[in-house]
Amino acid sequence: MDRDTAFTAMVGENRGALVRLARRYAGPDDWQDLLQEIQLQLWRSFDAFDGRSQRSTWLYRVALNTALSHVRKPRRDHRPLDEVAEPGDGGHAGDPLHVLDDFLAILDPLQRSVLLLDLEGLPREQVAEVLGLSVNAVAVRMTRLRHLFEQLFVEG
Repeated sequence: MDRDTAFTAMVGENRGALVRLARRYAGPDDWQDLLQEIQLQLWRSFDAFDGRSQRSTWLYRVALNTALSHVRKPRRDHRPLDEVAEPGDGGHAGDPLHVLDDFLAILDPLQRSVLLLDLEGLPREQVAEVLGLSVNAVAVRMTRLRHLFEQLFVEG
């Protein structure tokens, strides 16, 4: 399989995950720009993949690094914690995606990465490899995220 075909197949197989990642990091206004930037970075580094990890691990690492660089730019849609919707208020009643968006908006980039990779269904070992953490560190962060979510959106 030639380079172009292999790259197109890899991006096609992972398009859903890349779109979800771009939407969560960039928001509704510029997620397509971020998706395009992720694909460009994947293309630029495609030949550098050396097979020491799974191709999906490499793909997530490149995509997350690109998304994190994007987050470092000033964001127009960032809302302070006191403006985050509570369960049951106004337009968010019963809409889990809005609750998830509100929760993701208050997380730092590493917390957001851990949660999004977990939501993608990656095993903790692969999340750890993508983020350069230990498996135990990923488990601890997931436990803390679960507690934070419960405090903000379940209790009270």
